[in-house]
Amino acid sequence: APVADRQNVNSALADLLRVLLKATSEKTGVAAKLIASSSDLDAMASGDFDLAVMKGWRFEVFGEEAQKLCKGKIGLSTQGKRVISFPIETDK
Repeated sequence: APVADRQNVNSALADLLRVLLKATSEKTGVAAKLIASSSDLDAMASGDFDLAVMKGWRFEVFGEEAQKLCKGKIGLSTQGKRVISFPIETDK
């Protein structure tokens, strides 16, 4: 995986991606490290989506939602003990 430019990493967004990854891992039963690495999350938080997590099964289970989160199209909330995503309506 490419090393993200640490200067451009939005650390708060990277943290949100980690929460989404953990929730996805719990929901699917697939270990988080098999879905995406920490450097993948940092790269995504800096705007780089040319990653393995954006292809194939990883994209289906995590990448698509992660990209929506990065673009402000979904938010995260809780429902009981689960973390869920919800759509954010924009006027654009």
